[in-house]
Amino acid sequence: MADDLAHKAGALLDLWSQLSAHHVVLGSGCACGVGGVSLRLEDFELDIVGYLEDAGLRCEVAAVVGFFQALQAAPQPSQPLLALLHDMQQERLPGEVAAWLLPRLERTLRSFAELHGPKGQG
Repeated sequence: MADDLAHKAGALLDLWSQLSAHHVVLGSGCACGVGGVSLRLEDFELDIVGYLEDAGLRCEVAAVVGFFQALQAAPQPSQPLLALLHDMQQERLPGEVAAWLLPRLERTLRSFAELHGPKGQG
């Protein structure tokens, strides 16, 4: 099962690497950002990790709660989502934590891919 989680985490890492280079335009304007505010999808990285952290701290899985409590106390990497995906891929997270995180990350990143990814991705 750990190999399967690591493989899926690797696929999500590839997907995030592709997505994070793209940008979205908020407000009116073209895809180049003229006339609107342009953000790269990587700008949402902290929001995604914050969402996961909030859900993890409120869940009933003790290992997940403990993981996010420890994460709050540790210095944060500059790219926390990327770090989580790398840790999952390298099997550095407890299995219970990885199993809890993976479906949530997959849903979130696939949603980003559908909304903001290149044609044919998703």
